[in-house]
Amino acid sequence: MKTRDILITVTRTLTGWHVYNDHQFGRITACDPQAGYEITVNLPDRDTIRIVRTRYELEYELVEDNTVLDTADMGEEQTLDELARLLASPMPRTDRLMWLKDQFDKGAEWCRSTLHDEQEAKDTEDMAEHYMRVCESCNKFPELDPATVFEGWLRGEELGNPYETRRQAASHMLASVRRLDKE
Repeated sequence: MKTRDILITVTRTLTGWHVYNDHQFGRITACDPQAGYEITVNLPDRDTIRIVRTRYELEYELVEDNTVLDTADMGEEQTLDELARLLASPMPRTDRLMWLKDQFDKGAEWCRSTLHDEQEAKDTEDMAEHYMRVCESCNKFPELDPATVFEGWLRGEELGNPYETRRQAASHMLASVRRLDKE
């Protein structure tokens, strides 16, 4: 498969993104700086193309998926069509994570402005920080849903922590995670 064909497919599929060909590492990288998305497509050295879709949010790196496209039994046109489909697909896992992080931030702000409870707001912000770290650690395991992993962590926090404010923050965040899973 020609590098030029892959580059054209990436450029056509991700219009408006910055696309460049990294000859040194044998990959094409496309990024949308406004949304913080980056997609890396390796140039096939054999019969596979690896596609990694990532979102950078502040200091966090959230991997949406890491797909290996086996092109051994595909023709060139079919390979390029499948590549375009994968590139254009939405990033639901990352969008869910960021939506939940926003909900936690709003919850902390609500504690500050409505309840005038700085400690509860701080506890919620600490939990949100833990949430993002849990999500980031799930990058190694794309089959895991970080929201579900975090829910399990929160259950342990809720049951095993003697500090009432942290238990309350964990309860509120657990309710948010459950609400997210229902949507």
